[in-house]
Amino acid sequence: MLTDQQFQECLAELKVPRVENWELFLDHHGFKVYRKALPNTALYEYKALGHYPDVSAKLLADVFTDLEYRMTWDKNMVGFKRLEHGVIHYTTKFPWPLSPREYFYEQTTHEPKTGHFCVSSQTVGKTRATDGTLQNFYSSNNYKSMVTLVPSSRYSPSSGGASSLLAVPGLSGAAASSISLPSPGSESANKVFKLPPPNKSVRVEEYRQDVVMVPSEDGKGCYVWFGYFDDPKGHIPSSIVNWATKSGIPGFLKGIQDACLRRAATQKSSAGPVRDRPATPDSGIEA
Repeated sequence: MLTDQQFQECLAELKVPRVENWELFLDHHGFKVYRKALPNTALYEYKALGHYPDVSAKLLADVFTDLEYRMTWDKNMVGFKRLEHGVIHYTTKFPWPLSPREYFYEQTTHEPKTGHFCVSSQTVGKTRATDGTLQNFYSSNNYKSMVTLVPSSRYSPSSGGASSLLAVPGLSGAAASSISLPSPGSESANKVFKLPPPNKSVRVEEYRQDVVMVPSEDGKGCYVWFGYFDDPKGHIPSSIVNWATKSGIPGFLKGIQDACLRRAATQKSSAGPVRDRPATPDSGIEA
C-alpha cells in the first residue's frame, strides 16, 4: 500500500526524478530503469519511470490486473490460481536451467484521483525493511504452518524519500510473530491462510511491486512509476541475474503495451465494456 504522501512523491518524481544513489540500469522503450543495492544483501531494488503515448492509465490498470488475459501474451507466465482470502498463487518461468518461481501474494488496486491508478502486490508472510532487515511473519515449520494476513492499512508507513517508496511498510521494534486480518463482522477473529507444501518450483518469499499510472496531458497516454523488488532465492550468478533483468524488463514493458493496444482494438470493434477491476477496500491511498 502506498500512503498518500508516497503517492504524491511518485507524482512528483514523474516530473523530476529523484535518482540520487540510484544507478541507471537500463534506458529502453521510453522508460529509464534504475536500481539500488539493498543494504546488507546482494539484492537490488528497481524503479522505472516512463511514458506510454498510446495507452491510457485506465486501460493499463485493467490489463495489468487481468491475469487471465496475461496468460495470452506473457510467454514467461506458467499459470495462476486465486486462493482463499484474496491470495494469488502465481508461477513464472526462469531462464534455463533454473527452476520456475512461485509467488503467494495479495494485490490491491485503487483510484486515488480520477483517472489515476495505483496497483500494488506483496507476498504474504515475509517482508524486508529499508535497512535490509528481514521480518519474518511465517509461524514456522517450513511453509507448512499457518500464515495470518493483515490488510495493508494496518502497517506503519515507511518514512523517508524516494528510496523508501519501494520498501514494504512493516512493523517496527518488537514485531509480533504473527499478524491478523479481522473477519467480516468481527474485529478479533482471524482469517488464516495455509501455505501448501513446496513443489518443484522455487518459492519466492519476498516480493513487492508498486505501480502508479497517471494520465498524460492529451488523455491518450499515461506516465508510469514502477517499483519492484524480489529475492529470487537460490545461488544464481550475478551475470545471469543481470542478463535476465536486462532482457526481461524491456520484454515486459513492450509486451504489456502491445497487450493494451490489442485489447483497445478488440473493445473498439466489439463496443464491449472495459473489464471491471476487482473491488478493494478504500482506506486512504491504496495501491
